[in-house]
Amino acid sequence: MTTRERIQNELQLLGITKRYRGYTQVLLAIELAMENEECLQNVTERVYKVVAGRCSCDPSCVERNIRTVSHVAWRTNRARLRTIAGYPLYAFPAAAEFISLMTAYLQRFREPQPR
Repeated sequence: MTTRERIQNELQLLGITKRYRGYTQVLLAIELAMENEECLQNVTERVYKVVAGRCSCDPSCVERNIRTVSHVAWRTNRARLRTIAGYPLYAFPAAAEFISLMTAYLQRFREPQPR
């Protein structure tokens, strides 16, 4: 299973489907973070702006759409989101935190690469 497919599966389990404008944006954001974790140290410049360029929109729209997706995940499958986070969540995570926790979870449970 590819990284993209794993991300898509996790998003689906959280109730995040392609009908949300932020779906593609969060998918791209998580892919960027998985390729280079340093992106998470400056999310506005290194994630939102890059994703905005690829999606032909403003970086503030990317942040808002990912925040919406995070809120959907919180409303739809709070227990799964807490499991993914690996720490107590008392409210839905901010956009950058959502990207970070999804990235960490997917890296923690990465499938072994064929040799």
